Amino acid sequence: MDDVEMKVMEMKMISKMFQGILDACSAKCISKYNEGDLNVGEGVCAERCVQKWMETFKKVQSKMSGTQPGQEAAQEAAPTQEKKGWF
Repeated sequence: MDDVEMKVMEMKMISKMFQGILDACSAKCISKYNEGDLNVGEGVCAERCVQKWMETFKKVQSKMSGTQPGQEAAQEAAPTQEKKGWF
């Protein structure tokens, strides 16, 4: 797989994750769409829902890649070669 195909696959994965968050959190937290803004309860619920989704995503990703959650933070802190491109 070349670099372009990897980037396309990554974008599809991110898009799928975003759509899953949108579907799950809007169904759970937003009961009606009468107003243009979220009320306080809806906003807090949506924020917590997205936070849980992201934490779960990170845990699943670390399990699939074979690293521990603490190792990822250490890897991010270490100096790395600058990547060129979109991501």
